[in-house]
Amino acid sequence: MKPIRAVQVILTLALSLGVSGCVTSKVLHLPGELARPGKGGTEQGTVGFPTVAVLDFNFAGDPPHEIGRDFNHARAIVWKGDPGKAIPDLIAGVLNEKGLHAVRVPVGGAIPADAVARVWGSVDKFRVEARKTGSLGMKVKLAASVSVTVFGSGGNVPPGWSSSVASDYWAEDPFFVTPDGIRDAVNGAANAVAEETVGKLVAAGVISLPPEPSEGQPPAGAGR
Repeated sequence: MKPIRAVQVILTLALSLGVSGCVTSKVLHLPGELARPGKGGTEQGTVGFPTVAVLDFNFAGDPPHEIGRDFNHARAIVWKGDPGKAIPDLIAGVLNEKGLHAVRVPVGGAIPADAVARVWGSVDKFRVEARKTGSLGMKVKLAASVSVTVFGSGGNVPPGWSSSVASDYWAEDPFFVTPDGIRDAVNGAANAVAEETVGKLVAAGVISLPPEPSEGQPPAGAGR
């Protein structure tokens, strides 16, 4: 056996044994909650600006959810969170970042009296998959897919308006699957869907964004 080939075989066996030794369960848990990039949680928005009610989305089943598979170790990827709450949380976060006052409304909750628009919908797909790639299997490819159907009322939108939004997000982990790597992939796909959803709400006339502040001027509502 050639020296280079021997080294490759040894590395492959070592990685295989090392990773297999780390696998003590047939379930891989996705940690924590989803969040906007650089944010610790959903911002409250600007009080006094148009209020948008963002309702829970429909999603089949109750937590915990099996949201994907780690194919190399035949493990289910499970999340204790609820996509039907997490996606509208992110949408509300984007709206608040844009200068509106988004209010999350849970199932059975009261719609704020001053709400100028309502947003609701369903999470149609929320999946992530992991598998080794490369000649030595020294990288893990993570693929997350999120899709929603969003409905909106308010503004100039015609009755019954709806739109579909979907996003795929790919990431890589070195050597083996990690819970944080899974979370990063899912978070990337979910945030892309939230941002595109807000763009479609604006384009359809469900909501209108506050004007951008002039250069050197503070944002509208600053200090409130």
